[in-house]
Amino acid sequence: MNETIQWPTGEFTVEDVISLNSTLPQLAVRKKLSAAIAAKAVAQTQKGNEKTKGKFKVVRAG
Repeated sequence: MNETIQWPTGEFTVEDVISLNSTLPQLAVRKKLSAAIAAKAVAQTQKGNEKTKGKFKVVRAG
């Protein structure tokens, strides 16, 4: 999984990342997001539920 992911500026949802990286498979984008969260490069700024979408923000470039 050597694909480079482009991150949206400011706060974003999972769908924003997927649409920005539409040339990559959705599963690959979700795995990169998960890895970035684990590496503390991306932080969740808002929990999602049935009515609202979770939001994320890039904390450090990497």
